[in-house]
Amino acid sequence: MMHKGMLWLAVAALAGTLILASPACAQETEKQGFTVSVGVLYPADEDTRDATQDLWFYVDLTYTFQTSEPTESGYYYDLGAMVGFYGASDARVIPVGLSFTGYLNEQFFYRATAGIGFSSNGDSETGFAWSIGFGYNFSAGATPIALFIGYNGLSGRGGDFNGFTATLQFRF
Repeated sequence: MMHKGMLWLAVAALAGTLILASPACAQETEKQGFTVSVGVLYPADEDTRDATQDLWFYVDLTYTFQTSEPTESGYYYDLGAMVGFYGASDARVIPVGLSFTGYLNEQFFYRATAGIGFSSNGDSETGFAWSIGFGYNFSAGATPIALFIGYNGLSGRGGDFNGFTATLQFRF
């Protein structure tokens, strides 16, 4: 069973971050918003894949609460709060944390997240959750769509829940 107290604490911290960031964001409403990522995670550990499935379902929701001004070269970054889910069978992780997305230009960007991960595989464990990856925007209209390739990590569990991700991101 997952530590419900820790989950509620993480949700409260995330909500508090969003509330505190709201006044600062009100000035840049066109740059704030949500990003939804949907795709798969391929566990790095072979024993984990054998015990569950080769591809796990992956989804996350990020709320951007701050965006920097672009530099002369066009680089800018976003800061956000995210919550996600990935898993298959009884193995699952709920990461909650902060995200940093750096936009190199209109098409290419990178993203790093860090926070707390709540994992379950018959028993519950909490650890440091992180991810890093690179993306390509192939639709830059009112709802940008991007392909994102990354790696997710979770401390503890001997790396059982670490893996490579491939997702589509929708920003609105």
